[in-house]
Amino acid sequence: MKIPYEALQRIIELHAKFLADEDGGQRAALECVDLYGVNLANANLKGANLEGASLRRAVLWETNLEGANLNGVNFKHAVLEGANLNGASLIGAVLKGVNMECCDLRGANLANANLEDSSLKGAKYNQATIWPDNYEPTALGAFYDDEISS
Repeated sequence: MKIPYEALQRIIELHAKFLADEDGGQRAALECVDLYGVNLANANLKGANLEGASLRRAVLWETNLEGANLNGVNFKHAVLEGANLNGASLIGAVLKGVNMECCDLRGANLANANLEDSSLKGAKYNQATIWPDNYEPTALGAFYDDEISS
């Protein structure tokens, strides 16, 4: 399902109110939505539900997706550079050809995710990060960081 950009902006505004515990706030629920090529750079979608959404070729530069449900999301050829994915669930996500440089992947669950041709240069992860079977993140430039995030 395609969503008009104005409606998406309204959802993000209501989510910001939700995060600030303001009246009228509502957690962003964007399951199975088609967000092809959308620009969400610097957006705060902490804890949002985007399960099954399509974010192909989306710009998510420095977007806060901490603790978000991103299970099964198609991020093919998206830009997630500098995004906060701390504690996010990306089970079965398609991250093929995605720029994930300098992402925070500490505590993220990437079980069964497709990371083919993705760039992880400078991305940080920790012992709580779950990777796909037989995946070696340091081979693609990610580094171990056991510092506790805020």
